[in-house]
Amino acid sequence: MPTDAPYRGTITREQWLLRETRIVARLRVALGPSYDSSALVSRIAEENLFQYPTEREVKSIARACDRRLSSLSDDEHVRDALMGLVADGTPEQAALANLYAMARDNRIVWDFLSVTVAHKLRTHDPALSRHEIVSFLADLRLQDERVASWSDATLNKIRQVLTNALEGCGMYDRKSERLEPPLPDRCLTSAVRQNGDLVLLPVFGVIE
Repeated sequence: MPTDAPYRGTITREQWLLRETRIVARLRVALGPSYDSSALVSRIAEENLFQYPTEREVKSIARACDRRLSSLSDDEHVRDALMGLVADGTPEQAALANLYAMARDNRIVWDFLSVTVAHKLRTHDPALSRHEIVSFLADLRLQDERVASWSDATLNKIRQVLTNALEGCGMYDRKSERLEPPLPDRCLTSAVRQNGDLVLLPVFGVIE
């Protein structure tokens, strides 16, 4: 994730999307070299594979899932390995690979995981309060003009998405406000290393 990548608030509508991303990943794996992004999105919409009420929403989310999968790596082989985890891995593998895709695609998720979550896990501090997530977003608001223009409601929605993402991986309990690192998955952590994203390794259970 480039440090100058813009912060995007689209995460408020794109959210966790594990089920939808698995559908897209399976289609991409099945299509192989014949994969075409536009054709894939059209197929998902025509068959309403997400079971959404409107075609517009289906296409919007399909494009988001496809973009996340493409962001998994610039290396085709690494990307295919990670996409395989999303498509056909265990529920735990798919969830963690989906979280990684979110981080690679969205700088807010990247910063939250690399700055806040990774630090907590690396220092064996399991407490992650709602207030700390709010403070993380408040700091972004102070540092970035685009984030500063977002409403409190938007930032609160982003906080909910970040919380849901951690919960979706089984890493967080919002009632107790405690983090639990996942068991490392060799395929996932190998891909993270090959991408050079060492700062995220604690998020995926590797404390060095």
